[in-house]
Amino acid sequence: MFQSSSDNDGLPDKITDFFPGIVYIFDADTRKLKYINRKITDLLGYSLADVLTWGNDLMRIVHKDDQDHVNGELQHFYTLQDNESYSYTTRLTDKYGSWKHFRTMGTVLNRDTSGRVITVLFVAQDITTELENQLNLEEKIRDLDRSNKELEEFAYVASHDMNEPLRKITTFIERLENKYKAELGADGKLYLTRISASIENMRHLIDTLLEFSRTTRSNQPFAPVDLNGVAKDVQTDLELKIEETGTTLHIAVLPVIEAIPSQMKQLFDNLINNSIKFRKSGVHPVINIRCLQLTRRQKEQHHLDAANTWFRIDFADNGIGFEPEYNERIFQIFQRLHGKSEFPGSGIGLAICKKIIDQHKGLIYATGKPDNGATFTIILPEHQ
Repeated sequence: MFQSSSDNDGLPDKITDFFPGIVYIFDADTRKLKYINRKITDLLGYSLADVLTWGNDLMRIVHKDDQDHVNGELQHFYTLQDNESYSYTTRLTDKYGSWKHFRTMGTVLNRDTSGRVITVLFVAQDITTELENQLNLEEKIRDLDRSNKELEEFAYVASHDMNEPLRKITTFIERLENKYKAELGADGKLYLTRISASIENMRHLIDTLLEFSRTTRSNQPFAPVDLNGVAKDVQTDLELKIEETGTTLHIAVLPVIEAIPSQMKQLFDNLINNSIKFRKSGVHPVINIRCLQLTRRQKEQHHLDAANTWFRIDFADNGIGFEPEYNERIFQIFQRLHGKSEFPGSGIGLAICKKIIDQHKGLIYATGKPDNGATFTIILPEHQ
């Protein structure tokens, strides 16, 4: 017999109407409602009297395309153990003809003496707005991905095409120097020298922009990478620069992680190069590369996947450092904290590092103080 929320002593109104969803009890034998709370009025507009006119058959308001699905889902509830629950989603129509999405969770309420399920308790929550927000978010993500890919394509093509006029300018400068060397005079030669220097700066900027673009376009597969080998390879590549600057490198034991090998080498190269470049005048650079495995608490602090293993790697130097207010700015593309005459470069190196870390689902941040060195920290997962 169907019970409304006003005449059921077992489930008083103050309990069932407190729930944010429709609470109902389903009879496994008759496949009819034995009880439903007033939330059906709030969420779908139907009164309890309306439910009685349906013969307590909730299936009549299930979307016709979902009815077979719902009948199939109901079979799961007859196999549940006590205290187990199961959920599914479906569409229900309100009193005014509009469809709404509901997530329904249920559990066994009563069994007969043989253990067969007699009644199932359900709570159905309206998730229409949640799904709409999710769909809107997914569409915005797709739009953002398309926009990013278009920008990356533009950066690649534009950077590649800009090299051609630079080559022509360089060729004509050489012709001017060879053909009109006597006529140019001291001022003319100085102007050409400055033009050539500007061209080289522009070419370097284009090359680094191309490098940044290639990083974002990379489709190389992830593979086990021994970061000890990566550090050793980079140290070998920078051997001459390390020797010229008197740089000392202290490298701790590093882990093996799933990563893109070429990008890990680029990451280490950029960070070590950065520490060498921004060294104090008259002071030999000292770079300490340290590593530790994050604890569960540290993973929680950084909002990282607790099931994965995470490693924190610090690149600490004794260089010129920087003001703490620039902690985030230094990872933005083309951002520079010093003049080109003092420290040459394009301002893309650290932006590439951040792009690589983002691609590996990790974190990167920096801390420093003026004249007191800087520490660049990367946090990477063991598995992707």
